[in-house]
Amino acid sequence: MKKTIVLSLAIITMMGACKSGAKQAETAQAKVVCETTPTYESDIKGVIATYCTKCHGEKAKGGYNFLLLPDLKRAGKNGDLVGVIKWKRGYPKMPAHADKLDDKTIHLIECWVMGGMN
Repeated sequence: MKKTIVLSLAIITMMGACKSGAKQAETAQAKVVCETTPTYESDIKGVIATYCTKCHGEKAKGGYNFLLLPDLKRAGKNGDLVGVIKWKRGYPKMPAHADKLDDKTIHLIECWVMGGMN
């Protein structure tokens, strides 16, 4: 009985370690290095106005009005903002009916989200 319990605990521990290792590998791939922390007023507001608010302004397509900072922060916090601009699987490609944003702009938005969206 004791051997069964010890063996079970060992198996559970190893399974947890495998899962943790996979998660760390996934996080390592997704890691973004930011030299600075962009701010909404100086770095992000213009990008959003140029590429997003035609649809995600007064029309609030997809449930987001990016003229309202809380809506933009909600999209950043839940992963929708970065998911759509990086054209990740499972997300619609944004901006709609346009080319993908350049890497520098995507990186800027990612750093803003990771930096707390100030």
